[in-house]
Amino acid sequence: MRFLYYILICLISFYSTAQSFNNQWVGHYSYSHINDISATNTDIYVASENSIYKYDIATQDLETFSSINGLSGQSISAIHRSEEFSATIIGYENGLIEVIQDDVENVTTLIDIREKPTIDPDRKRINHFVEKEGRVLVATGFGIVELRLDNVEFGDTFFIGAGGTQINVLQSIFFENNIYAVTPGNGILRAEENNPNLVDFSQWTTIATGDFRTIQVFNNNLYVQQNTNLIRRLVGNTLSTVLTLPSTIESNRSSDVYFTVTLSDRVLVYNTNFQEISTITNTSVDDFGPTIATVVDDQIYIGTNRNGMLETTAVNGTTFVSRTPLGPLANSPFGITFSDNNLWVSYGEHDVLFNPFPLKREGISKLTIGESWTNILRENVLGATSLVHIAVNPFDTEQVFVSSFQDGLLELNENVATNLYNSVNSGFETFTPGTENTRLNGAAFNSDGNLWIVNSRINNGLKLFNPETKEIENININGVIANPIADPGFSKLVLDRRGNVFFGSGSNGVIGYNPSDGIVRKINAGNDSSFALEDVRSLAVDQNNQLWIGTRGGLRVFFNTANVFEQINPSSSNIVILDNGVPQELLFEQFISDIEVDGSNNKWVATGSSGVFYLSPDGQETLAHYTIENSPLPSNTVQDIAIDGNTGSVYFATVNGLIEFKGTATDPEENLENVIAFPNPVKPNYSGVVTIKGLTTRANVKITDIEGNLVYEQIAEGGSIQWDTTAFGKHRVASGVYLILVTGDEQEETTVSKLMIIR
Repeated sequence: MRFLYYILICLISFYSTAQSFNNQWVGHYSYSHINDISATNTDIYVASENSIYKYDIATQDLETFSSINGLSGQSISAIHRSEEFSATIIGYENGLIEVIQDDVENVTTLIDIREKPTIDPDRKRINHFVEKEGRVLVATGFGIVELRLDNVEFGDTFFIGAGGTQINVLQSIFFENNIYAVTPGNGILRAEENNPNLVDFSQWTTIATGDFRTIQVFNNNLYVQQNTNLIRRLVGNTLSTVLTLPSTIESNRSSDVYFTVTLSDRVLVYNTNFQEISTITNTSVDDFGPTIATVVDDQIYIGTNRNGMLETTAVNGTTFVSRTPLGPLANSPFGITFSDNNLWVSYGEHDVLFNPFPLKREGISKLTIGESWTNILRENVLGATSLVHIAVNPFDTEQVFVSSFQDGLLELNENVATNLYNSVNSGFETFTPGTENTRLNGAAFNSDGNLWIVNSRINNGLKLFNPETKEIENININGVIANPIADPGFSKLVLDRRGNVFFGSGSNGVIGYNPSDGIVRKINAGNDSSFALEDVRSLAVDQNNQLWIGTRGGLRVFFNTANVFEQINPSSSNIVILDNGVPQELLFEQFISDIEVDGSNNKWVATGSSGVFYLSPDGQETLAHYTIENSPLPSNTVQDIAIDGNTGSVYFATVNGLIEFKGTATDPEENLENVIAFPNPVKPNYSGVVTIKGLTTRANVKITDIEGNLVYEQIAEGGSIQWDTTAFGKHRVASGVYLILVTGDEQEETTVSKLMIIR
């Protein structure tokens, strides 16, 4: 029976190797929150929320590893560095384990625990690693698993609870030929290290009952943390208290000389006699927030929850040096905006029902392309919470306005918060008298430099804000919405070519406003309308002046925005595509969180659970579909998209971090002076497309061989086109020099470039 039980519970090593995506993707992850640290004599390996980095003590260099390098991008719970095998082991909340071997280019991913159906999902967390001679004990939410580093495969699985049940093992350790395991409710268990039958639960003896969190070897003795604030010495089966701390212990670690205890506001350092030799606090940063600390050669490395990893001296450290890669404030971007070579990021949010509670108190980040990150901390945004959308003044790009879905409108000038406009000091309104529930969201500047912005759950739901005079013009919308106060919230706002305003609502479809004649219209979802389709989350106006509408229930299009105000009951349409010859609605019942139009008039569509779709201008062709399975996206829940029209780069804000795709579709130019083709030359091993950029709107591009034979022709939708180096899609063209002849839309301007192809 025991043999049969072993067969049922063992893990068979299923693994895959993840590829690197360095050529097309860039990770913009935050390393400010540190979950775990593994130190060697020469390097510190640091786990943040969804990626890791290495700090070289001698050179002070930092090297990051993320989903770009093949990591999963999921929530990391533990890290361990093996010097003997030159390998870094990463454990995740969902049970995934990844191994980075220094001499192997790809990451080995072990999916056994994550995919095991007999283990409850909430028990799969990887809690801790400990290694001895290539044998790694993995403490998990269900027991202990062996991992062999010589072949990177699982060994035995130990269910050590009474009767072989699954119990949460927080840490395990090798000591004096025994294995010790600590649990939060089942005490301390011990078994002989070389016992060949450790899969038999009866071989594990409970030597102490109670709540235990950690176990460390220090000065040739065992020490455990019991309950929230006790450090106790374990000799045989006897426990004795050596430390009683004044508050909850976050973590504790040992080195040859020091024992460190991390509390929520300080780190305590003890010598081998458990005499306190140092109390380390940091008053130079707001909210020190240490999470873990470890000592190497009298230097202490402190992981924090907001300030990355800090280094100071273990004894009376007062001067701190950041040992953290530059990046945004957090891995939870909600809104992103690209303007004037800067990517702006906000972190406030509301849920699917437009509820901003619990209020998120976070700052703002700005990435200046070619330079670095600037972070405006939450202490410096005048108390504003739930910052959801950023609008940059096109006439003064140092002036930025940030919508709060709780506190009004925040104004920044040269990266400094200068004003917060709410219902007390401005014309913005609260839907709850006597409170400051001023819920602003989507916003866009018009050609006069004034800001259109939506104010949720009030009759005057659309407002025009003048940045100079601070005056506000109200647009009443209760003529098309019976009860605007009952609508859960207004979302994105866009302008068409004529300056007409369109914004989404939570239960009333799209609202359109014509400033010229004051007409307000409601665009519904058509004959197949449903609540989900009337819940509009995203809008985009493309280069053909078509309005693309993203809802909780799919995608809709209104084909001419000017016609909205000429109809009494305008309706949007779905897009029908052929899927293996069968008509299907494009993105049927998908939660569409954002839509952006690139320089080629293609559409980038973010979804709530299916990653990102890249669609042709009319939506009939899916050019690409990126998910966590086939790309370095850290999550399939994508909240927002922003595009750099100068380079074609596309930024995705996911619930697990920010990432960039190096796209090639650029915005149209005013003339043809800067037309280029790349790569040039096209070498034999290149299998991608050739991008021709620097084009004007609707420029005609002809490609001929040196004898003048036409091999390709296309009208540019934006500032660039892509050529697959085939003759009208039939066969690859031969080696040689090809001429690129570009003619402007009005045929008043032409240019010729050359392209070399080597087969």
